[in-house]
Amino acid sequence: MKRILAMTAVLALVAVSAFGQFDTRLDEVDDLISVDRYDEAMAILETLEGQASGNAQKAEVYWRMSQVVLGFGDLQIDAEEDTDDILPTFERGEALADRAIQADPNNPLGYYWKAANIGKWGQTKGILDSLFKASPMRDQLVEAITRDPDHADSYYVLGQLYAKVPGVISFGNTDYAVSLARMSVDLLEEELSSGERDEFSEAFYIQLASHLIDRGWNQRKRAREQEKKRDDFGDARTPLERGFSYEGTVSIPRSSDADEAATILRDMIERLEARPNPRPTDTRRLTEAQELLSGI
Repeated sequence: MKRILAMTAVLALVAVSAFGQFDTRLDEVDDLISVDRYDEAMAILETLEGQASGNAQKAEVYWRMSQVVLGFGDLQIDAEEDTDDILPTFERGEALADRAIQADPNNPLGYYWKAANIGKWGQTKGILDSLFKASPMRDQLVEAITRDPDHADSYYVLGQLYAKVPGVISFGNTDYAVSLARMSVDLLEEELSSGERDEFSEAFYIQLASHLIDRGWNQRKRAREQEKKRDDFGDARTPLERGFSYEGTVSIPRSSDADEAATILRDMIERLEARPNPRPTDTRRLTEAQELLSGI
């Protein structure tokens, strides 16, 4: 009996050790992704795919694969490759996200990365040629925030979606986009303060500025709408509805949308220009911020 108990304890220790090593390798993947080293990240993930023990671990591998493939697609866009060569990349990313969802339907990141790849496909194809993708993308993001109502990245992408989709023939709404972006920024800052996230992202602020420019309200209208949004937030029943009216719950600068956007963009440009070793992602964001500021 003692021998059986001893063997059981040894096996338990081995399992704990293997689980720890798996998580350590996932952390390594995340670090590689953060500096755009996608080939190395994918090589590790392909190894971990065969080592995953259980559906939860498989989902962690597959959603990261989906994220990496989206990164490959971004690099193709930067290299100005043909659209017909780029679209299959995002389709592959979507398929990998589907595998994450199938493995663990309760993990919000499978839905998030599926939506992100759908969005990149639509952005590459052109909004008018990909409107049929808008509702499925929104549905995936709603699934993500239903499982994690504080997922900053999902609100960030939802804001982009509501900003880009035409309001006349679809569900686009620039006011919703601003509110969703404000929520994503505040959740991002909470994650940074708590240590849950360790890397600041200028993209969240640049997108908020972009949505403010699109909305174009003056100071008087901003102040007038605050009280109504506060009431709407109190009546909201879903995370998405709360995102639509979130702006009514926070203090906003006493300025126009354009003036607030300009302040945000100047701050982000200063941060990005000060970065000693900019990544392709940083260069892309800097260019976007400069173009937005020049157009105000």
